Amino acid sequence: MKIALPALLFSSFLTVEFERAYLGIFVFIPILCISLLGLGYLFSRTRFGHPFSPFLMTGFEFGMIGITLFGTAYGMDQIGVLGVVGLSHEFFIWFGFVTILEAKVGGTRSIGDTLRGFLHSPVIIAVVLGTAANLLGLGSWFSRAMIPSALLTAMHHLSGMIIPLILINVGFGMRIDVAGVRQALPTVLTRLVLVLSVALLANPWLVRVLGLPAIFGHALFTFVLLPPPFIVPLYIDRKHADDMTYANNVLSVYTLVSIVAFLVYVAFHPV
Repeated sequence: MKIALPALLFSSFLTVEFERAYLGIFVFIPILCISLLGLGYLFSRTRFGHPFSPFLMTGFEFGMIGITLFGTAYGMDQIGVLGVVGLSHEFFIWFGFVTILEAKVGGTRSIGDTLRGFLHSPVIIAVVLGTAANLLGLGSWFSRAMIPSALLTAMHHLSGMIIPLILINVGFGMRIDVAGVRQALPTVLTRLVLVLSVALLANPWLVRVLGLPAIFGHALFTFVLLPPPFIVPLYIDRKHADDMTYANNVLSVYTLVSIVAFLVYVAFHPV
C-alpha cells in the first residue's frame, strides 16, 4: 500500500488523457457518497440498523479491492480510468468521511490534521505527482530519458505485485461465521440494492451523455460494487467489541458478495 500501489497510480496518472467530460464524474461521485451517507443514517434508525451503519453504507474500497479487480479483468494499463472515477472519492474520504467517523467515536480532527493526513498519504502523493507530470507534458520525457524511464520500468514491475499481495491480505483477514452473516446481511443487501440501482441508471448517462468510452462504464460499475472502506474498524475503540464485530462482519460479507457480483458483471461484459 505504501510502495507498489503508489507506483502503479503514479504511472497510470502519468499517461491518462484528461478531458472536460471527466468533470461530470468528479462531481457525481461525491454526490453519490454523500447521498449514501444520508441514507445510511436513515437505515440506522430501522430495526436492522446499527449506529455505524452510515459509515458502512457509503464509501468504496478503491485501493485494496477496486484496483485489484479492475486490473485483473480489464488490464493494469486501464487503471488510470478507474483512477479518474475514484479521484474525487478520495477527497470525500479524507475531508468528509474520516472527519465524521472520528466525531462519531469521540475523537476530534482539526483542519490541519486532515490536511496532513491527506498530504502524507503515499497514494495521494502518487496521484498528485503523476497528474502534475502529466499536465506538464512530461509523460514522453519519462519514457525517453534514461533515469526516468528506468524508474518508470521499476514502477511497472512493482505494480505487478499488487494483485496477488492484496488478494492474499484480504482473504487472510476475513472472519465469517453464520451469526456474523445473519447480522451483516440487512446492511449488505440494502447497500447492494442502492448501488446497483445507481450503476444501472448512471452507466448510460456516463457513456452516452458525457461521450466517454465504454471502459468508463465498466470502471463505474466496478467502483460502485466495491465494499465499504476497510478503515472503519480502525477507528472503533477496542472496548466497543460489538461495534467492531459488526463492522468486520459487514466488510467481510460485502467483500465476498462484491467479488461474486463483479465476476458476474465481467462474464456479461468481457474485455
